[in-house]
Amino acid sequence: MKLVKNIQQGQLSYYTQNDDSISVSENQHYRWLAFDNVVQSMMLKRTPSQLTFPHQISLLSPLLFFRPKKVVEFGLGGGNLARFLLHYLPDLTLDTVEYSQEVIECFEQFFNPQATKVNLHHCSALDWLHHHKKMKPDWFICDIYHKNQSINDSLILTKNILKKVGEQAVLSLNLPSPSNEEINYFLAELKVLAPTKQLVYFHIPHYLNVIIHLLPCDMLVQPEESLIANTALPARIFKRWRKYWRHGMH
Repeated sequence: MKLVKNIQQGQLSYYTQNDDSISVSENQHYRWLAFDNVVQSMMLKRTPSQLTFPHQISLLSPLLFFRPKKVVEFGLGGGNLARFLLHYLPDLTLDTVEYSQEVIECFEQFFNPQATKVNLHHCSALDWLHHHKKMKPDWFICDIYHKNQSINDSLILTKNILKKVGEQAVLSLNLPSPSNEEINYFLAELKVLAPTKQLVYFHIPHYLNVIIHLLPCDMLVQPEESLIANTALPARIFKRWRKYWRHGMH
């Protein structure tokens, strides 16, 4: 979503230009964060916990199958995932790792209106993995945007994350704009790196994102009644997400 399409509808609240041009703008209903003039996340001001982009729904869709207790999120952005997770799972232990101090400051000033407690770590994903070797979350979510990040950079990070992903843990990845050749290469590598996991991925319609999930094989064979009984999602969200999940590719 190009910022130039929205800036006429709103007011620029924050702008800085270092390695990335980071801006915050808003109109009557939304507030959004942009990197290099491309909107990365958008918050509905009257309901901050609501997800606003389809790739965010896809990225969090493993909530259809389990209630995580410990989650590590790589990449903060405007905090959409964190606000949603902590709204529906208030007892969740969530650690969010963000490399940019400016992004952290934007989140705290503009995108955390309810002062939700988020465990923020200002460091790179690889540094966090190196210094938290004993921590074993049951869900890793990788949603990192970097304009110069190659598919090989993403693969190196994924390999390091997989060293910490146990048999029953979930790994979810957002690849912002891979080519067909890159995604085929990435998926082939994942099948070698994680042969015991069930791989499910989504091409997001009208967006460039590809969402990939590595799941325990037994997670997808639970009875529907059990899923409904144990989900943290409201019934209306569960039903809508369940229909969307069927469009995933195995």
